[in-house]
Amino acid sequence: MLRSCLIALPVIATTFCRAADERLPLDSRTWSRSAEAVVIHDLSKMEPASALIRGKREKGKWKLIPFSTAEFQGTALSIYSATNPPPLRLPLPQQGWHAIYIGLATTSGGFNIGGNGLKAKLSDEAVYRRLANNLALLPNRRAVIQECFVTVANLAGQSVDIAPLPGQPATLCYVKVVPLTDHEVATARSPSKHRTSIATFDGHSWIWPFKPSTAEELAEEFRGFEETDIGKWWFQVTGADLVCYPSKVGTYAGEGTTDFPTGAYAAYTRSLETLFKKGVNPLKVARDAAKAQGVEFHVMLRPAGWVGSMPYEETFNSKFFYEHPEWRCIDRDGTPTFYLSYAVPQVRQHLIEIFRETLELQPEGVGFLFNRGMPLMLWEDAFCERFKAMHNADAKSVPDDDPRILATRAAIMTDFMSEVRTLLDTTAAKQGRTERYKISLGTFAKEADNQLWGLDLPNWIQRGFVDDIAVTWFAYHTSFEKTPGKVDMEYYRRITKGTKTKAYPMVIAWKTGKPKELCQKAATYLAEGAPGIAIWDPQVHKGWPEGSAGNVIDVLGRLGDRDLLLRWAKSGPPQPLSIPLTQLDENYFSRWFPNTGF
Repeated sequence: MLRSCLIALPVIATTFCRAADERLPLDSRTWSRSAEAVVIHDLSKMEPASALIRGKREKGKWKLIPFSTAEFQGTALSIYSATNPPPLRLPLPQQGWHAIYIGLATTSGGFNIGGNGLKAKLSDEAVYRRLANNLALLPNRRAVIQECFVTVANLAGQSVDIAPLPGQPATLCYVKVVPLTDHEVATARSPSKHRTSIATFDGHSWIWPFKPSTAEELAEEFRGFEETDIGKWWFQVTGADLVCYPSKVGTYAGEGTTDFPTGAYAAYTRSLETLFKKGVNPLKVARDAAKAQGVEFHVMLRPAGWVGSMPYEETFNSKFFYEHPEWRCIDRDGTPTFYLSYAVPQVRQHLIEIFRETLELQPEGVGFLFNRGMPLMLWEDAFCERFKAMHNADAKSVPDDDPRILATRAAIMTDFMSEVRTLLDTTAAKQGRTERYKISLGTFAKEADNQLWGLDLPNWIQRGFVDDIAVTWFAYHTSFEKTPGKVDMEYYRRITKGTKTKAYPMVIAWKTGKPKELCQKAATYLAEGAPGIAIWDPQVHKGWPEGSAGNVIDVLGRLGDRDLLLRWAKSGPPQPLSIPLTQLDENYFSRWFPNTGF
């Protein structure tokens, strides 16, 4: 017989936490009343009962399977990546303020670890939180439960809602409810005191894996950032004039396309079209989410993101690009490229119009991620004419790195930055804004690379064209080095000294190195005077790219807390609460690991 489905358990001793005195901030054991936690581990009571099944699996059904650990046993819920079951609901009898967690098991691929995930929320919440178990299987392919934080809430008749993540298997073992003190409630509901980090969002991957069809499903991307040190969102519309919102100026990726290279790209475009038909503006959803979390929202363009080569020629397909082949960047030997030239005033004006329509949402700023990418001009007629006017010489007769080539690029890009600044100031005046619109930039690791491509940062900073800079080391057509994170921050400290411009070193969410290494790197940046850390495309449910245990956001979300980083830089960050399984369905874990007979 299974134990009662609703019991209070002592703090679980069988864990793999690094040290008892150092736990992740949202670990359930950090709450003072954690010993009073109620763990619901018989999930056969979830509703509707018609969505549950025992025995042979069926499409559209959650399978009930037995599980056990050294401390307790229960009935878990299991689905595969293509099961596609409906959401479930578990009523909670508790009253008052509590922290809510779920216990999510690893998912074996049969021989090695497989991906997994689901989403959870309270019944009175509009937006789900995406969750995943990012632990490794133990020796002999033993599965492990990872405890995942859902929310802090004042319970009064709510339920926990569970739903699948598209394309992901999942095994849910329990729901935990931890009572909180008044002080803990006040602390949990307060924003971080270290909101100095910047996060980028690429405008594409928040849609294509998840197939959102409502504003609430779109907003799931941002659920979980409210507890982090991230205070600014740099939201990319997708490319240059390739956008993820209904636009009168740009093209949404895949617009008019019927034959896509993969189903994922088709799903992206179909999701946008479904949302547009419902009157949902994804850019507004992101903007509103930022407002709700009290963070800055900047609309960012990838300045060279116009079109793609095969097989993406109809997936990334700027109509403006294809309508104006005469404005392409042309190499000195006459070879055309996949880029439009910023030496052409009409190209610059086109992007001004993209910004103009996004300013209707009144973000805090706009900007460019120049690391995506170069070139912005080459030896096309417009550039050569500007070169002739400035230097009375033929641009094609001098070396690629002739100082006059660089000076001409800088002059053209300075014209553009001035045009952007004028747009922002005139728009702010028309809107009656008292707060100045900001300009943010992603720039290159070294001074020489900025100079090569016309990014005249010292001039722009002195003229008030730049507010925030994120320094990137990953950019093609530069002196790109494979050493992760190698940037010349001394150069940036020098050109921003005595100004209001701030320069942030950038780390990549999917190329972090090991957790301890990331903490050491970030702590060093802060110690050297960086105002914060910029993070390229974090997502709350993702694991460590090199395979360390836990969720990468557990560290990426704390990069503003210097004292915490210094501790973690010495001994590494702690791991989430994890519980080894002794049984999962018919598999009684032992020294004789399964699946060796095939």
